[in-house]
Amino acid sequence: MGKINVLSFDVANLIAAGEVVERPSSVLKELIENSIDAGATEVVAEIKRGGVALIRVSDNGCGMDKEDLPVALQRHATSKIHGKEDLSSIMTLGFRGEALAAISSVSEVTIITKTKEAESASMLTSEGGHVIDITEVGAADGTTVVVENLFYNVPARRKFLKKDATEAMNVAALVERVALSRPDISIQLLIDGEEKFKTPGDGDLLHTISAVLGRDFAKKTLHIDGEANGIRVTGYIGTSENVRKNRNLENFFINGRYVKSLTAAAALEKAYTSYIAPECFPACVISLSMSPSSVDVNVHPAKLEVKFSDERPVFEAVYHTVRRTLESAAYRPEMTLGKDALKDTRTVGAFVPLGEKPKGEQITLGATPPPLRENPYRTPPTRPSYDAPVSAPRTVSYAPPTQRAAGHTDIPDRLSVASGAGHTQTPEMTPRESLDLLRAYRDASPAPTPPPVARPTESAPTSAPTPDGQTPATPFTDTSYRYVGEAFDCYLMVEVGDDLLVIDKHAAHERILFEEIKKSHESDGRVASQSLLLPLPVSLTPEELSAATEYQSELLSVGFEYDLDASGVSLTAIPDAIGASDAADLFVSMTAEIAAGRGTPANTEAIRREKALYQIACKAAIKGGRHYERPVIDWLIAKVLSLPDIIVCPHGRPIAYRLSKRELDRRFDRIK
Repeated sequence: MGKINVLSFDVANLIAAGEVVERPSSVLKELIENSIDAGATEVVAEIKRGGVALIRVSDNGCGMDKEDLPVALQRHATSKIHGKEDLSSIMTLGFRGEALAAISSVSEVTIITKTKEAESASMLTSEGGHVIDITEVGAADGTTVVVENLFYNVPARRKFLKKDATEAMNVAALVERVALSRPDISIQLLIDGEEKFKTPGDGDLLHTISAVLGRDFAKKTLHIDGEANGIRVTGYIGTSENVRKNRNLENFFINGRYVKSLTAAAALEKAYTSYIAPECFPACVISLSMSPSSVDVNVHPAKLEVKFSDERPVFEAVYHTVRRTLESAAYRPEMTLGKDALKDTRTVGAFVPLGEKPKGEQITLGATPPPLRENPYRTPPTRPSYDAPVSAPRTVSYAPPTQRAAGHTDIPDRLSVASGAGHTQTPEMTPRESLDLLRAYRDASPAPTPPPVARPTESAPTSAPTPDGQTPATPFTDTSYRYVGEAFDCYLMVEVGDDLLVIDKHAAHERILFEEIKKSHESDGRVASQSLLLPLPVSLTPEELSAATEYQSELLSVGFEYDLDASGVSLTAIPDAIGASDAADLFVSMTAEIAAGRGTPANTEAIRREKALYQIACKAAIKGGRHYERPVIDWLIAKVLSLPDIIVCPHGRPIAYRLSKRELDRRFDRIK
């Protein structure tokens, strides 16, 4: 007697359900995708108890005819394709006809649907994949699918579900991705009766990002739009400060479908080289539009992975679009003062209201100031003591150090508390003297605000010497600003319009040097190579060897010359900037990335050279914690202001933060 059995319909459905319905989020994904394919412009998704007790999806799509309801629960029943030729041009999210059959086999399902032409709606109820009843009811145009008691007939599957809160988070994450893929559709998510989010559905992706990921996230994004190799790349990418420690916020959509693409992710992350720290990952919402014949979406049960006919065009389209946007972006990260600190802020000292206990440390007129920490790198200047208050702010001047701008009042580096030497405590004041002092401050008229100092005219020098004594050749863009001072011999404070720019002088100079060195190393694109006395054998996998064979001319352009053999190559020349011990590893890395569709020889070589330039720029840049002459500081400030597209140092740290006057006014309760 034979041992091979034909499984029953019920058992076959349960097995198929295991591939499609892994958890409640899988059910919601399939139902929302059906609503999108039905042409809906409004979708409402609701779950209870993590989706185990209830999942409801309502839409205003085209609906279904009464005759189609029982057919919709059968396996491989779909209205989206008709023949095998349609598989090469799939533009809908669903096409297999398995979702409703799989969902209904492990739950209790109710479907209410109505077309625009029908006079009344139809309602189908089923349990375990078996239709119980079909009746006519009253309802609006569209479809509502209710799934209850998920996995009620498969206790083993239900036992392995996570806690309700965890399943609800998985549902929210999935619906967020679907919402980001279709900003033209209003999608609302309700969890246990509470609205999680609702997108406007106005077609503006930035508005959808704001509704789903938050306004703060949306503010820290850059718009991208490019096309290469027949692939359109659009969306938003995070700024250099909008990064994560994982890839959870890397969202890629191909023809409206959320996918996990290693090729697109590799292109994105390589494009951010020198713009974020190596241990961080960028955030993005990127949509790729391409011919459906060049991508196969039928390679994964959940359709989360796709296969490209050629991965290289995808990599290049994403890489160059993102890189071009980062290189041309001009913004400064904004510094905000914590809102929590505002809640506990109280005026202390003599101005504390009667009957209110001051919080924090109270400041009194006779308090001893904390000792000032001297900088070991700084040579104390020999300057006279100043007893009178400084009446004019320090302003930018490009005059030689021995001269001073008109009206300039020098400021000592360390202000003593009293004019006499050796005094470390302010004299005690009598109550009458305190009142006189307060009255004088109250009756004082505000001093006129000095106008910002404009950039030097043609008759004045247009540049100041750099730290190494050279004069920069690039003229600066005219910019009005006022140099306020330097904190901790590290951070330069510059007033520009209504903003206070805080510049990290080491990071800023490091980026400036890096860009200049990189530009000086750019040539015709070919990298000089050095010949080896003896060939260097390199073993390769079959995939890597195929890449080395197909892209030999491109590998030659980055400095590699080699002979092919059966198991690998023999290197006869290598790039002149690396040693023979590192050449084999670099060659294997390049061919592996080419084989996996995650890079090109030129791209990999450019990144390697950039990383080598990091160290050169870092060691040559001026150092934080050390004192530099004023012309050097003026040159650095002018350079930063004339290059608004330099945002971070090559290691990914910001070079400047912008603190707005409005933020300061808010912090000091001048505005609400």
